[in-house]
Amino acid sequence: MVEKNYQVDMHIHTTASDGTWTIIELLEHIKKNNIKVFSITDHDTIENSVKMLHSVPNDIYYSVGVEISCTYNVKEYHITAYDFDYENSELNELLKFNQLQRKEFNTKTVQYAKEINKIKDIEDYYSYKYNRKRGGWESLNYLIDNNAVKGFKEYIQLLISSNERLCFKHPKEIIEIIKNAGGYSFLAHPSAYKNGEKLPIETLEEWKNYGISGIECFSPYLSNIEDADYYVKYCEENNLMISSGSDCHGEFNNRTLGIPEVSLDKVKLEFIENL
Repeated sequence: MVEKNYQVDMHIHTTASDGTWTIIELLEHIKKNNIKVFSITDHDTIENSVKMLHSVPNDIYYSVGVEISCTYNVKEYHITAYDFDYENSELNELLKFNQLQRKEFNTKTVQYAKEINKIKDIEDYYSYKYNRKRGGWESLNYLIDNNAVKGFKEYIQLLISSNERLCFKHPKEIIEIIKNAGGYSFLAHPSAYKNGEKLPIETLEEWKNYGISGIECFSPYLSNIEDADYYVKYCEENNLMISSGSDCHGEFNNRTLGIPEVSLDKVKLEFIENL
């Protein structure tokens, strides 16, 4: 039987996307922090999420997961998905599509840096490899390695000046694909899209109508932890599931594994019995 006071973290990244920890390292941190219910939600890839299925001890509950990017109102939003058939062809085609979008965006970013004379020659970019344990992604690490940007902040400023935009599928289409794969979809870290402010009810209503299974009510992007009650109340009134996640990327950012600290009795994860 699952104890109610088990700590939950359903939003974690590894070296398969932009985190710094391998699955072995992550599992050690999971044990050290006494987290008993968790998921790996790498960006648009299930590589490490599936591998973790074979490594988790019996006293820890794990769900295969992924964080899928979508385009909502001309802005990138994220959907976390859980407990799906990871061999589902439609889902895997969606992930491949997103990966290709990201690859092309990385290339355009490096090309733009060359256009504005931040870097002279980018021929070696097309064969560029970096240590995944650094976290981040290709264009960021390449531009840092070639002294085109000093760090993440300057890289973001470069992106803003480029006016390049990632374009993904509509959330309704993605939610339907997740559902067809037998999975559950959650609107990830809702306050992240408004710089910590709460999303308006009208926006939540749209996502509910798209068919979302739940909301990541507890996240490090909340202006204050009390704002979680706003999302929890909406979920309870609309029969939606409630999730919690740290969005930890290891040492790549300042988000700490298991924070916000939320126990199983504070969330509603109907698929937990299937783990």
